[in-house]
Amino acid sequence: MKDPYSVLGLDRTSDPELLKSRYKELHALYGEQRFKSGEEGNEGARKLQELEEAWVLVNADIERSAASAEFDGDYGKIDELIRQNKYNEAQSMLDGIQDRNGEWHYMQAIVFYKREWLTESKTQLEMALREDPDNAKYRSSLDKLNLTISGAAAGGAQQQNQGGAFGGNTVNNGGGYGQPRYDEPQQQQPDMANCLSTCCCAYCLTDCLCSAMRCC
Repeated sequence: MKDPYSVLGLDRTSDPELLKSRYKELHALYGEQRFKSGEEGNEGARKLQELEEAWVLVNADIERSAASAEFDGDYGKIDELIRQNKYNEAQSMLDGIQDRNGEWHYMQAIVFYKREWLTESKTQLEMALREDPDNAKYRSSLDKLNLTISGAAAGGAQQQNQGGAFGGNTVNNGGGYGQPRYDEPQQQQPDMANCLSTCCCAYCLTDCLCSAMRCC
């Protein structure tokens, strides 16, 4: 695929506001062009689709950069390790921090979530809120996690009724919400079978929640 930044006529060093402005400008241009007749209209439709696909990637980079800027010091390094799927290294850094405040529990919740330990993640968010009851970020993340757990469990129950939760390759059909990438034995939770059985639903919810846990 073409470099998404080149579709916007810019590069990775460009200011996020400039990237957003260029996207809106090109979207309006191609959106109008696609309604013209003949090849010109076809070209406008093609460019609009290319622009939309590129913007998904560019916007994800913008959001990741904004989220990384939220953390500093050790927590910034831990956040980067999590983004690289280096959960063991992130856990080791967390274990080495003596002051286990709300932010510590918040980052631990993210590590547990990425390892698919939803119950443990929820517990850590609750502990973060006890440390800082007025923190909107912790509260929003806990609310979204509760919805994720409820939605995944409901979907899993429905799939079980249709013939089994783990028939074939139910878990990790090529998505980012598959088996945990770490060396330790996986903890077992009573509701985990249901949570993992709905791959597509859980995959989408994982991305949304992880973004929310960093950005909200």
